[in-house]
Amino acid sequence: MLVRAADDLNAIAERARRDPDPVDEARARLDALFRELETLIGVVLTVDASAVALGAGGEDLLAATRDLNSTARTIETGGRELRRTGEVLDAHTQELIWILRAALPRLLDGLDTVEDLEASVETVAETVEPLQDVAKGVGRVTDRLRR
Repeated sequence: MLVRAADDLNAIAERARRDPDPVDEARARLDALFRELETLIGVVLTVDASAVALGAGGEDLLAATRDLNSTARTIETGGRELRRTGEVLDAHTQELIWILRAALPRLLDGLDTVEDLEASVETVAETVEPLQDVAKGVGRVTDRLRR
């Protein structure tokens, strides 16, 4: 038994010389774990900073959306007012069209009258033109008689 125990002890000692120390292996694994944790903390801090920036950007976007919504309401209100104004103008335009349709025949008759007057004026001018010299002579005689 003693020989066997010495053989077992020898085997354990030989294995301990060949295999790394479990404490050293645990330290190496812990060191690797700490490096990974440091990297993870750096990533978390970067993500946190990005989240803060994203939150600020979201607030800016929300403010811009509210402004846009307000502008859209103003445009919508103005559009309604513009539509009502257009409807009123359309009604007035329709009324004017009816008035013009009713008055147009009388206006055309008036144009015929103007053309007739123009022809009469031309006739009077043709009649008066030869009398102008006579009128000048009568005017000179009248002037002389007054003196």
